[in-house]
Amino acid sequence: MSKEYVVEPVGSEGGAETDPQGTSLEPDERAALEEADLDPDAVREKHHSYRSLLEAGLEEAVADALRRRFSLPWSFVSDADGDGDLDRRSSEVRGLGEAEREWIAVSDDEDWQSFEYEAEFDTVGRERPDERPYPKPTPVTAVTGVGPDDADALAEGGIVSAERLATVHASEVADALGLDVLHVRAWRHNARELID
Repeated sequence: MSKEYVVEPVGSEGGAETDPQGTSLEPDERAALEEADLDPDAVREKHHSYRSLLEAGLEEAVADALRRRFSLPWSFVSDADGDGDLDRRSSEVRGLGEAEREWIAVSDDEDWQSFEYEAEFDTVGRERPDERPYPKPTPVTAVTGVGPDDADALAEGGIVSAERLATVHASEVADALGLDVLHVRAWRHNARELID
């Protein structure tokens, strides 16, 4: 079973005209371009910009459709030439926030890449609370049986509060600090009693 495929040549009657790249011009677009004295092939080859299509008298909807389909540049005139195109486009484009509009305004001259920024920042003042949000830790010397020398030895291991002493692994602390494991267990028990 074979199928025959019919391919209409470029410029044939009955629809859109296509080129080898697959881009096409609708008959009404071709007529609008010819009415504005613009070469349709030049549009397909990107020899026109969106702004030049509008300046030639093409309707905005047709020019916009052609710009999107053929990826035409917005304008061949750079903003450095002083036409203010970026400013105008930023005011026309929907969806820009204030920060983006401000950036466009700041980037209007040659110094736009400087690190100086003129905007003021709102500072949030906070008052210090009258009370601490959490209680002060209980000193390890408050634990029954822990003297100043023992507290210094425990501090070398990072144990400076009764709350921390109540959670230690007694044999690991005793081995690491060279203390008697029975003393560390007793201190841990007393620390648990103290903080409860």
